[in-house]
Amino acid sequence: MRSRNTAALTLAFAGALLLAALQPARAQTASPAPLIVRHALAQEQHAKVLTFEQVVLRLLLDKTVATHGPYQLQATEVVSQNRAFLQLAAGDLDLLSSMTSKEREAQGLPVRVCLYRGLLGVRLPIALSQRREQFESVSQLSQALALHIGQVADWPDTKVLNDNGWKVERLPRLNTFPEMLKRERIDLFALGAIEVFPIVDGLPGLSVLEQWAIAYPSAYYFFVSPQQPALAERLRRGWDMVLADGSFDALFEQWMGPQLARARLNERRWLILKNPELPATAPLSDPRLWHPLVRSRLINAASPSP
Repeated sequence: MRSRNTAALTLAFAGALLLAALQPARAQTASPAPLIVRHALAQEQHAKVLTFEQVVLRLLLDKTVATHGPYQLQATEVVSQNRAFLQLAAGDLDLLSSMTSKEREAQGLPVRVCLYRGLLGVRLPIALSQRREQFESVSQLSQALALHIGQVADWPDTKVLNDNGWKVERLPRLNTFPEMLKRERIDLFALGAIEVFPIVDGLPGLSVLEQWAIAYPSAYYFFVSPQQPALAERLRRGWDMVLADGSFDALFEQWMGPQLARARLNERRWLILKNPELPATAPLSDPRLWHPLVRSRLINAASPSP
């Protein structure tokens, strides 16, 4: 009887030793904790019907899971763009999306691939439907500059318009522009060609003009906190992969194709402005990164002849 008990104790002891030996190995092969990415995507803040930026962000992070590990996105509170950049610089925010400018590239790490292929710099004018005919006849930049245009105060577009001689009404938030148009405090408001229709479609009494567009070279990037250089490098690696395998082009066409079809950009008059806020580091010479119309009408047209 005693021998049986001794054998049982021996087996139990051996099993405990084996379990203890296996535990470190299991710990070593356990899945790493996901990377938490605290983000403030501009699209989600001012146009919740659109989610393209988050889809692109997920695409880049998904492509790099094998090399960089799992991740988890964490949306932050809705704040102004200026405040978001302050949070980014302080490390209270990991990532945001914005049109680039010299000032903003000093506050965060730009990942220099334009999410919208330069098309946010092609702005379609919005007016009261009852005043539409009055403004459709604009054919020269000088005529457009005589009109009172509104723009959100902390968007880089506001400074671009102002630097080109426009009288700009600086609005505190995007959602104030419909009332400003209805009260005729402004004549026009302008939004990017690939964002304007989902916003204006839900605003009765307002119309997107069809005959002309305001256009200037621009780039819209993901910006990463200076305290998260590894995240910036991961996104750059993701961009290399999705540009090479065509997955970004397919995603862009899926999401933006219908908006571009409605915008009919090739049929419009483009009133071209300069963008002194566009940093010299913008990769304008890389044809993969820009829409063909942006290349031909803005980038190539602005490049000096050889």
